[in-house]
Amino acid sequence: MSQEKPGIRKALTLSFAQTCISLVLSVATIIILSRLLKPAEIGVYSVAVGFVALVHMLRDFGVSEFVVQDLSLDNDVIRTAFTMNLIIAWCLAAIVFASSGLIGLFYGDPGVARVTRAMSLVFVLLPFGTTHMALMKRSFRFDTILKIRLAETAVRGGTTIGLAYAGFSYMSMAWGSVAGMGALILGCEIWGWQYRVRGVSFAHWRRVMDFGWNRTIADLVMQMGTQSANIIVGKMFGMAAAGYYSRGYGVVNMFVTNVIGAVGNVAFPAYAREHRESNTAPQLFLKSVVYLTGISWPFFGFCTLMAFPIIRIAFGDQWDAAVPLMQWLCGAAIVGTLTFQCNRFFTAVGRYRDVTRVEIQYQVGRIGLTILAAFHSLEAVAASQILVYMVAAVLYYRKVVQYESTRLSNVVSALLPSGLVMLSSCAVPAAVLYLWPGPPSQHYVSAFLVAAAGSGLGWILGIVLTRHPLRSEIVRGISSIACRVGWVSGLR
Repeated sequence: MSQEKPGIRKALTLSFAQTCISLVLSVATIIILSRLLKPAEIGVYSVAVGFVALVHMLRDFGVSEFVVQDLSLDNDVIRTAFTMNLIIAWCLAAIVFASSGLIGLFYGDPGVARVTRAMSLVFVLLPFGTTHMALMKRSFRFDTILKIRLAETAVRGGTTIGLAYAGFSYMSMAWGSVAGMGALILGCEIWGWQYRVRGVSFAHWRRVMDFGWNRTIADLVMQMGTQSANIIVGKMFGMAAAGYYSRGYGVVNMFVTNVIGAVGNVAFPAYAREHRESNTAPQLFLKSVVYLTGISWPFFGFCTLMAFPIIRIAFGDQWDAAVPLMQWLCGAAIVGTLTFQCNRFFTAVGRYRDVTRVEIQYQVGRIGLTILAAFHSLEAVAASQILVYMVAAVLYYRKVVQYESTRLSNVVSALLPSGLVMLSSCAVPAAVLYLWPGPPSQHYVSAFLVAAAGSGLGWILGIVLTRHPLRSEIVRGISSIACRVGWVSGLR
């Protein structure tokens, strides 16, 4: 990463710091909730959020990405983006609230309607934080974003746990989301006040609309595909099955949200900046994919092998049915890692119409495959996601390889070390799984600890032997820590 512009490494460090702390808080919240709430209660929330998430894509209307990537941003453009976002979000809040009864009727569960009504408040609050956060990302103010996001996570988790303990059932998660959004807006006003939008405008509405329609369509189709499993499973198999599927996807979702999301938070403004200043975004994209696969492939490989102890330790024996679902979904995530940055990359370099076309093609296919798989079994729904991501990878990389620096041969050779690192890190977990003494219900804690230690050592060994680019970052980090420790010792 020695060729990166000043600020990217620091931004990544801050983004990962936010990720690590948020991940700890999120894991703690999920573990506690899994013991306070029943699978059917979590299923009610998951199904409702599946519908709300589809509408959620419309409320931003691509404003955040437009602000970050626009080549000629000024105050009128910012005010126009905020105005469009405000109008759309408030209209959607009214639609979600009004349609909550029909959604509850569709599932025959009034709880789904109650959760949907509460979540409509998030749409009312969102515009007052969206533009703040986009401007801070464009300016690489990830130190401020760190404080705001951690406050949001802490308030959301604390509110959810407190209300669940008080007997609010599935509504605890809905009100926790509302409280978290309120904390984000308050944080923007306290720590990001200089990015406050002053006034409204329609001066550049055509530019915002052109970008917004394309991004909204792409995001809406993407969310429809992503949430299709929860919605279809809830309808065809019931709320308990939706809860199992949600927990099976839980580890994948946490990693995608907290780790891959942390990289994406920095990667998108970095791609946009490289495109504006030096037209070297493709090189940075390939580098980011190599780094991501070096971390995510070993992680998902480990989770595939150790799904049973992970589910049992984290959630208890009432969630054992989620084990095979988690294994298939982790396998799908290994393939999916190749595509997770493609959407952001093409949007950052101005090819947002290509993103729209690709997302429509593969997400429509995803919905169709999920419905067909649901006629077979719940496990088949999870397994079908591997094929879905294979299709997505083909569609996106047909366009990626059009750049000279990201031709197919360059991509394959760059990703080979990550594949070898995954094999190295999975060797001990595979051996533990094969030699596991006794029935699965016994010794799972010991098996997990041995496998985790062996996987960590295997990952480090693989990084060193393959000369993976992550090696230089690890050495740099160790050197930085050593220098700081030495500096502190010198002061003493």
